[in-house]
Amino acid sequence: MEALLKVHDIECRYGAHPALQGVSLVVPRGAFLGLIGPNAAGKSTLLKILAHTLKPRRGVVLFNGKELDTISRRSFAQKVSVVPQQATVGFPFSVYEVVMMGRHPHLGRFARESKRDFALVREAMEAANCWHLRDRSILEISGGERQRVILARALAQEPEVILLDEPTTHLDLTAQLEILGVLKNLNTSQGLTVLAVFHDLNLAAQFSDQMILLQEGKIFAAGSPESVLTTDKIRTVYRTDVLVIKHPLTGKPQVVLLPRFGDSEFSPSRLRVHLICGGGVGAPLMGQLTRMGCRVTAGVLNIKDTDWEVAQALGLALAEEKPFSPIGREAYGANLKLARDADAVFLLEIPFGHGNLPNLEILAPLLAAQKRCYLVDPEHLPERDYTEGRAVRLVASLRERGLACLPDQQAVLQAIHGLGKEKNNVSL
Repeated sequence: MEALLKVHDIECRYGAHPALQGVSLVVPRGAFLGLIGPNAAGKSTLLKILAHTLKPRRGVVLFNGKELDTISRRSFAQKVSVVPQQATVGFPFSVYEVVMMGRHPHLGRFARESKRDFALVREAMEAANCWHLRDRSILEISGGERQRVILARALAQEPEVILLDEPTTHLDLTAQLEILGVLKNLNTSQGLTVLAVFHDLNLAAQFSDQMILLQEGKIFAAGSPESVLTTDKIRTVYRTDVLVIKHPLTGKPQVVLLPRFGDSEFSPSRLRVHLICGGGVGAPLMGQLTRMGCRVTAGVLNIKDTDWEVAQALGLALAEEKPFSPIGREAYGANLKLARDADAVFLLEIPFGHGNLPNLEILAPLLAAQKRCYLVDPEHLPERDYTEGRAVRLVASLRERGLACLPDQQAVLQAIHGLGKEKNNVSL
């Protein structure tokens, strides 16, 4: 693929502080490139260098094979537009006038706007959903509306490449998806090259086809979202624990923050917990317990089920069954073995059909072996029973044999804290 931008061995400093150190990259024509990294990683600095507004201390930047220093500002502005993180307009221009400023690089010194200029401005404003603001003063609209106007001005330039520094700043969720959708559509339908700085890793993953992860002024990782957004890389760069799973519709990686716990009296690494779950019911608890240090196992989960995806991402041992298939003997046996090795078994609030009823039947031999077993949310079990009442009747029998009940998953966490403290006391 043809290279539109080439960056070679860029170094930039703010005083004695190194902002970029030895950065080299190639941006293909028609790419949608997401720049990510923690604060002060060098994202905005790199964008300013690409925008020809900041000169690097060392290195070279090529645009269409020419060094930036050899390209006039006007010629560059005809090809490259910029949407800054915060755009300041100090005079009460109308929104329409601000967007029309995007046509200035294409006009001669004393030339007047043509019909084509007016048409392009309207097209850009409609794409950015700000045409209805055209007669308003730029000083009288909200921050989110102003961001749309600045995007429209950038689109009115008819750029080959657009550089955006956090383009969804000040926008609500709907507007974020709308604006990024406009950029993605132009990227795929017209070949517009897009480079955008993101703080939201999930938005970056959904819209970028390539990503660059910066750390302390250096490129830590580059490539597809799947290769860049991994648990280990995010933990190293952002210094936080996350779960990376596939988006159920797009298949793109999604980053889920794992909460932190700080009970000094609880040593969860000594506790083994088995979760019987499925359909996404167990995903949050898997992440929480793993972050607490518990040794978590799970089953029986159908392959490609949401809980299966999360268990795989966390590296948990699990009992699995083929997709959309009833639980067979082999899967039942694997589930029973994992449950027997655990200190406690929690059957979460899953619906029951004839295919997964063995996930409930497994509790009988466990209770007979004096294993601690808990059922979550028994109150709504009848609403989740699609076995003509077999699940409800079986639970009633199991409760007589010692099955404990918990109202919700918060109670599960409390029970696990209690079990952990109890096990610590026994081992002292």
